[in-house]
Amino acid sequence: MVVTSKQIGSHFSVIKGPLFLISALLMALLLVAAQASDFDAYPDDVAILLNEYQHDSDSQGSTIPSVLALQGHSDTETIVDFDSGIIVVTSASIDQLEKSIIEVLLTQIDPSVIDAATAHDFGLVNADTKRPFFFKQILDHTGQAIEFEWRARRFALYLIKNSPRVRGKRSVTIRMISDHKAMASDKYQRYVQAASFTNDLSPALVMAIIETESAFNPMARSRSNALGLMQIKPDTAGRDYFTLIKGYAHTPTSSYLYNPKNNIEVGAGYLRILAERYLVGIAHPKKLEYAIIASYNGGSGNLWQSLNSKGSKKKAIARINKMSVKEFYWFLTHRHRRKETRNYLKRVTSKIEKYRYL
Repeated sequence: MVVTSKQIGSHFSVIKGPLFLISALLMALLLVAAQASDFDAYPDDVAILLNEYQHDSDSQGSTIPSVLALQGHSDTETIVDFDSGIIVVTSASIDQLEKSIIEVLLTQIDPSVIDAATAHDFGLVNADTKRPFFFKQILDHTGQAIEFEWRARRFALYLIKNSPRVRGKRSVTIRMISDHKAMASDKYQRYVQAASFTNDLSPALVMAIIETESAFNPMARSRSNALGLMQIKPDTAGRDYFTLIKGYAHTPTSSYLYNPKNNIEVGAGYLRILAERYLVGIAHPKKLEYAIIASYNGGSGNLWQSLNSKGSKKKAIARINKMSVKEFYWFLTHRHRRKETRNYLKRVTSKIEKYRYL
């Protein structure tokens, strides 16, 4: 049998597709393996953070609310995890690494200093507040708070000395003190107290929600574009706030919501809207608080549907009012239709007690 060149070409075209796909899959697996091996150079908690960031980020940075990613020099990246208190600075250049460490130690994470839309620039010490954003949340290798450039530079050189090299880059891990969240909450205490008073809310509830939502990251952004400390969605909670409380239709901008004072005012106002409009009829104050927390995360509609198959608000409220406080909490943490909301209620209520002093 004579095989023509046309037949040979046809034969190869049949095989080429599968071979190409196998090769592409193999390359992808090798890339994943290489990236995974990169994390082996880090402590477990740092490796987990870097892996999560790798999978939960986009062109604008992190979509994990507790994580802020800042791009400095083209070969330099700083990742700040407000929840775990870990900061990772990576650069191909030791000089740029030193500069970036000094910047994060002395920076002000403040929308008036940093571009709130991109969060790509780290400003140095704010002329008004004088002290860095992480003052006393980060201590140097001698146990001292870092306020001035000479101390920040000395600490940077200390960190660089033993920094690992991964894929041609140097990486430094900075750890905040163990009670960094308590110190972080102090920055926003006056805003929380004022907004809580205005909206007849418990300051402890508002503070617990802030910690749960963003771990006190003022530049927090989620994949669904919820913004700032209380993770406000501009076109839902933000618009409700301006329409129902301020009295005019308006959708707040991202720069407005990245401002801590504004964000807390809008978030607290929305909690009030939930209590006085969407959840009105729930008699017991503690059950109302649980319903507010659940609805802040999952919406009041999901609350009604969890209690009544047809989503009847009237029947759902009647059922809530017949339950004891303990029964209602159990129901929300075991039978709410959204797993995220079941866990969210547990997380918020576990944090409320430590803010009772407010």
